[in-house]
Amino acid sequence: MRQLIGGLIVTLALSGPAVAQEAPTPPDPANGKALAGELCASCHLTAPEDKGPVPDGIPTFMAVADRPGIDEDALTAALLKEHPVMPQPPLTSRQTADVVAYILSLRR
Repeated sequence: MRQLIGGLIVTLALSGPAVAQEAPTPPDPANGKALAGELCASCHLTAPEDKGPVPDGIPTFMAVADRPGIDEDALTAALLKEHPVMPQPPLTSRQTADVVAYILSLRR
C-alpha cells in the first residue's frame, strides 16, 4: 500500500501543476484606435477628430461603424478578406479584435 501511495504521489508531482483556465481579456478599443491611426489613416479618416479630404469611395471609420448590419463578425471578416485596392493589414487576431472593438465604439 505504501508503494502504491508513493507511486501516486510521484506521478502527481511529475504531471506538473494544474493550470487554471484564464478568461480571455476583452478587446482593447484604445489599442485599436492606435493601430488604426498607424495602419489605416493614410487612406481612411479613423477618428471623429480627424480632418481632411476623404478620397472618393473610401469610407471613414465612423461611416463604417454606422452601416446597417455591421457587427463584430462582419467587421472581422472584412478585415481578414483580401481587398483589391487596399493592402491587407498586417494584424494578429488580437489586433484585429482591438480594431473591430474600436470601430464599433464609433457607432452613433
